[in-house]
Amino acid sequence: MIEQFKHRLAERIQQKDIGLVMIVDRGGRIRWHHGRPVSGRTVEEGWGFSRTHLLEVLDSGNPLESRDVTISGTEGNLPQSARMLLVGSLFIHPIDDDLVLYVDSGRDSLDPSDVEFFATSGDAIRSLLDELRAVDGSGGGITGSSPAARRMRELVLSFALEDDPVLILGETGVGKSRIAQLIHRFSGRSGQFIIVDSPAVPESLFESELFGHAKGAFTGADRAKTGLVEAAESGTLFLDEIAEVPLSVQAKLLRFIDAQRYRAVGDPKERRIDVRIIAATNRDLEDEIARQRFREDLFFRLNVLTIKVPPLRERPEDIHALVGEFERFLRGRELGPGFWRVVDGYDWPGNVRELVNFVKRAGIQASGRVIGEEIEELLSRRRSRSSTPAERDEFAGLRAAIDAGEDFFDVVWPLFLDRELNRRQLLGFLEDYFWQSRHSLKDLARRLNIPDNQYPRFVSALHRYGVHPGRPAGSSS
Repeated sequence: MIEQFKHRLAERIQQKDIGLVMIVDRGGRIRWHHGRPVSGRTVEEGWGFSRTHLLEVLDSGNPLESRDVTISGTEGNLPQSARMLLVGSLFIHPIDDDLVLYVDSGRDSLDPSDVEFFATSGDAIRSLLDELRAVDGSGGGITGSSPAARRMRELVLSFALEDDPVLILGETGVGKSRIAQLIHRFSGRSGQFIIVDSPAVPESLFESELFGHAKGAFTGADRAKTGLVEAAESGTLFLDEIAEVPLSVQAKLLRFIDAQRYRAVGDPKERRIDVRIIAATNRDLEDEIARQRFREDLFFRLNVLTIKVPPLRERPEDIHALVGEFERFLRGRELGPGFWRVVDGYDWPGNVRELVNFVKRAGIQASGRVIGEEIEELLSRRRSRSSTPAERDEFAGLRAAIDAGEDFFDVVWPLFLDRELNRRQLLGFLEDYFWQSRHSLKDLARRLNIPDNQYPRFVSALHRYGVHPGRPAGSSS
């Protein structure tokens, strides 16, 4: 994995007196470096390496080896003579069409085994990147030949080289979490990929869930709790639906991202930890900032490396490849012409998630060996209730379903779990019925067609997910 190769490169260069190893892209951006300090984010503006030779390789695409090279250092307050460094060997090796490996040896010269090591490492990184570029059956929802799919794969492999936060933007169901998993996988970080399911965590418990708490930190904290941050040590913390993180926690999250330090609730001891941050949202964060529901400084800190995932309707040429990716769910059935007529004629408002669920249902419900026109009914039923609440007359469709006798757990709750309804919207929906029920949960459950034997589950869900319509957000009593 990329991270493992980076560690190997760093370990090798540390054996030299003064040395530097960098990965640079063809645009001249310094993607990673280790060893002697360098300045600048790009080759053009940077110091501490041989710009002339590196620009030559970036322009020509040919590898370069040189000896006794003088380069400029980084300490601008020193006299020019003190800022000049003589390196024994210089080795610049294209990794692939987009990346270049730069190595200088310090005062010592690179011996043939060093050159072979760095060349082999560059080739190994190229093979790994080629694996992602050619990904098909495990594409994580970015399978396909469209320019958008290719661009997303390029960004995944590019961002896997980085340590800065990644922000993934896109509608519900486009596959943001799977893209985050791919970035983690190809980064090769040794720790786990830990998901913070933000909409599912009550505001009053969010800080404890994220950072953990000490024994006795609050009523009911009868033992210490490890937070998700600690569970992600040396790995990746994925903040799904970052817009749902409470404002009260956002400042502490910002400090953690900046300093990689945090305190568990009730613990005076500050801890340092190595965690890569990836965040995702289906909301317009700039609009959330304008509404004072999201911190602007947190947005700027997260918005360093950004992937905008287009909806499936904007890349219809990828649909056939995506069906092939999830073909195992068809249980060996063949696809007839009628199948593709129906699939190609639908706009997939639920995006990749809806397509995957459709393929699963087709594999289960289709009666014959060949799946054809019979699956049109599956999509026609979905089409009647596929738009998001914002696209409907607010909650008219949901209310109509409840009024027709459908169960809350069948028609409303799945939308919340699938993030087609956020916590704020669900509370708005419940509050109307709660008012009509004169603030009685029992009556509310009956109005929502919840069977008596499901009432405990209903009450538990309201508390667990912080959507109790009779309690202000964040109430712990």
